[in-house]
Amino acid sequence: MSKPTVLIIKLGSTYRELISRWGDFDKLIINSVPDLSVKWKSQKIENVVPETIEKYQGIIFTGAHDSLLTPYPFLKGAERLIDYIIDLRIFTLGICFGHQLINKLLGGEVCRNPLGPEIGVSTIQLTLSGLVDPIFNGYGHSKIQVYSSHFDIVTSISDNTECLAWNEQSEFQATRYDSFIYTTQFHPEYNKNVMAYYINKNFAVLKNEHYRNPLNIPKPSDILQNNKQIRNSSKILGNFLSLIIQANLKA
Repeated sequence: MSKPTVLIIKLGSTYRELISRWGDFDKLIINSVPDLSVKWKSQKIENVVPETIEKYQGIIFTGAHDSLLTPYPFLKGAERLIDYIIDLRIFTLGICFGHQLINKLLGGEVCRNPLGPEIGVSTIQLTLSGLVDPIFNGYGHSKIQVYSSHFDIVTSISDNTECLAWNEQSEFQATRYDSFIYTTQFHPEYNKNVMAYYINKNFAVLKNEHYRNPLNIPKPSDILQNNKQIRNSSKILGNFLSLIIQANLKA
């Protein structure tokens, strides 16, 4: 039995200096789960041919610094990709911007979070569905800490999509469509160093947001001080790949 192949679709890139230190979104994903038996391939969204994705056993949509509140040039192509993914029932994970893009294409809505950006270590609450879903295997409790870095949020989801996690900043921190498309508003591929870079990069923005909404946005110095290495941060990625591996064994 050959190893399953997972295609990472890069919806955008992170900051250049961060790329030079730790790699782009795709490299962060691969490095966070190095021991699982899968083959990786990475392509920019503009280079993906929807008709060829049937050869992949899993797909991951990365984050991006774009916003769906402005025209996204690859929206129509991504819509075709999602149609193929649903027809073929390929295990898929969308991260941050990928979470927003997938939910929008499935019939949900995205807006700028009126409460302000969520950047740093966040606590999310699993729903009853999230507690029993294999994507959250091994956590053992309903509240988990994650790395967040986003300004926009998903405000509604389609009838066929289920909420798996939420918090006070966003009603939809994780979702599942049917049994094979997962999305997370947070970044399971981040670590303490990457998170610190994002906090420092957005320090001035966070400072202004704190003055605007001090009850909801902490001081950026406090956000930085509360940054830490989260145990099991990448476990969701490992669980997602395990679903692909198990399905490949049954095929």
